[in-house]
Amino acid sequence: MAGSYDYRLVAVSLVIAIGASYTALDLAGRVTAARGRARAIWLTGGAAAMALGILVMHYIGMPAFSIAMVTIMILALAVLSSVVNRRYSAQILELESAEHHYRLLFETSLAGVIRSTLDGKILDCNDACARIFGYASREELIATPATNRCVHPEDQNAFIARLKEEKSLANYEHCLRRKDGSPVWLLGSAHLVEAKEGATTVKEETLIDITARKKAEEIFRTAFNANPEPITIATIAEGRYIDVNESFLRVTGYRREEVIGRTSLELKFWERPEDRARLVEMLWEHGCVRDLEIIYRTKSGEQRIALDSAEAIEIAGQECIIAILRDITERKFLEKQLRQTQKMEAVGQLSGGIAHDFNNLLGVIIGYSEILEHRLPQNDPLRKECGQIKKAGQSAASLTRQLLAFSRQQVLEPKILDLNAIVLHVEKMLRRLIGEDIDLRATLGSALGCIKADQSQIEQVIMNLAVNARDAMPQGGKVLIETANVDVDEDYARRHPPQKPGAYVLLTVTDTGMGMDAETQSRIFEPFFTTKELGKGTGLGLSTVYGIVRQSGGHIWVYSELGQGTTFKIYLPRTARAIYAEKPTAGLTQPLRGTETILLVEDEDALRELTRNLLEADGYTVLEAGRPDKAIEIAVQHGGPIHLMLTDMVMPGMNGRVLAANLAPVRPEMKVVYMSGYTGFSHLGLADSVPLLAKPFTRDGLLRKLHEVLNSEVNLEAK
Repeated sequence: MAGSYDYRLVAVSLVIAIGASYTALDLAGRVTAARGRARAIWLTGGAAAMALGILVMHYIGMPAFSIAMVTIMILALAVLSSVVNRRYSAQILELESAEHHYRLLFETSLAGVIRSTLDGKILDCNDACARIFGYASREELIATPATNRCVHPEDQNAFIARLKEEKSLANYEHCLRRKDGSPVWLLGSAHLVEAKEGATTVKEETLIDITARKKAEEIFRTAFNANPEPITIATIAEGRYIDVNESFLRVTGYRREEVIGRTSLELKFWERPEDRARLVEMLWEHGCVRDLEIIYRTKSGEQRIALDSAEAIEIAGQECIIAILRDITERKFLEKQLRQTQKMEAVGQLSGGIAHDFNNLLGVIIGYSEILEHRLPQNDPLRKECGQIKKAGQSAASLTRQLLAFSRQQVLEPKILDLNAIVLHVEKMLRRLIGEDIDLRATLGSALGCIKADQSQIEQVIMNLAVNARDAMPQGGKVLIETANVDVDEDYARRHPPQKPGAYVLLTVTDTGMGMDAETQSRIFEPFFTTKELGKGTGLGLSTVYGIVRQSGGHIWVYSELGQGTTFKIYLPRTARAIYAEKPTAGLTQPLRGTETILLVEDEDALRELTRNLLEADGYTVLEAGRPDKAIEIAVQHGGPIHLMLTDMVMPGMNGRVLAANLAPVRPEMKVVYMSGYTGFSHLGLADSVPLLAKPFTRDGLLRKLHEVLNSEVNLEAK
């Protein structure tokens, strides 16, 4: 019947049509995913499946209308499925492409990429990772047992704990082990892949080998900290310290944690803050700074001087300064000492020259006052006036001797001495001199070595220092005198020029007085410098001490602070020679007159005339010469004997010693006495070996010296 059909057949036809359609759609999907020949095969299969479904529906007697409707429905489903399937296939292709790119990146990356379990088992890695750890291939690395590769195992535990907490880490540094056991430093980033449905939790890491960089950093760090010069790294903008080396900490006295993160201004590093501004300005202008002299302060507040050299560098995108400080505090101190020494030498030469000429004048004044006094009757009132003239001349001569002591040109009689014995001898006088309100104590070193010096001058040194200490303690105090053997090393000598290393006897005088500031200390040895009120001091006491010590071959140093007292340290060269006992000189009972012939050589006319008058008045025959060449002429032409030559030591053209040497072949029997107001010849070692008459001399001193030498067995030939 037209338009009628069996429902059972329709149901069967629908089942067959749906099955055929599903098969066709499935084949169509494969066509989308296929390429080339495979695509054609799958397309043909899909069409055949659809035709077979229509044929079966017709065979079972399904009306044409129904077949058409089913066909249209199947075709609609096929189109819809094709669209959906195409989109699905595109996503598949995109994922496959991404996976391909990821795999390509994974394989070709220069950085090491590794996936591993939290207990260290490697699941996957790339070739770069294998090379980093020293393996020939990734397969070899993956096959290695799961062991802790950290150099320090506790680092791995801390790393895993942190990764579990933060899930992702970036730019961390690890020190791991290579296949051969050598350390490798790695800069890494990691993230944690949480386990799902029983899967194992893994970590994925990207690693960069920074071993070379770490070695370079280590070399820099070693050089940075081993450098003997202080080095700082700080920001330009604020001067905030990023790093400092050990030398900087040692010189300034800070701990590292007190410096890092703070600015130089906060630490009050700059004595003059404008120095930093000038440094930054020069750095921007020239790109670098070389040897900029600055004054800086240590943690204790001590001022020091340095030469600052700096360069601009960039650290983590921040403009910084790396600066090297060359501390020149000691050099500046030594330069100051040298300038002071040179000034003292210049003043000493001037003082010595003035004192020499002044001595000649004083000799004339004292000598003629003695002549007048000798000629006047005992009850003549003029004798008192003559005595006053003589006394004033002798006082002036005392001042001259102090100037000569400062200039190290006074006449000394050096002997081998025991310093302890001198201190004990002077101590008795000092107790009466400095007063009962001063506690004087002496601490003497045992087995003290001997010194070679003029005893009276060393006594004067001790007394001058003790009196100076008394004046610094108007309310009373303590004075301590100490002696000891010391050995000066190279380091101490280097810091105290011109002192040389060697064995010394140390004399120390310490008081508890008011002390001195640095400015006063720098000038205390200058002649006529005094801090006392006008009329209460000549300013020659300490300058005399300085001269005596230096002329004795020693050195004197002062240490003092305001309110903390003062210490003088005197280093006198220690000698191995033993003290010898001198035989006492028998007193002269016979009159100090003579009949011998004296050759008098003196370039100062007034002093020569005075000396001639004194000698002739006491019976001597005098041949006088104002110049050395004239003396030679007289000695050669004189027909009679010349028993003694009395000559000035320092004269124009020729000194007394050279004159005596020239006359030795002509007058070998002639004896000699040298006159001098200062030992400008002492560098020749003459003061120890020749008869010397110190200017200004008295009549009695002159006659005694001549009598002593004329009765000795020493003549020119023996000199």
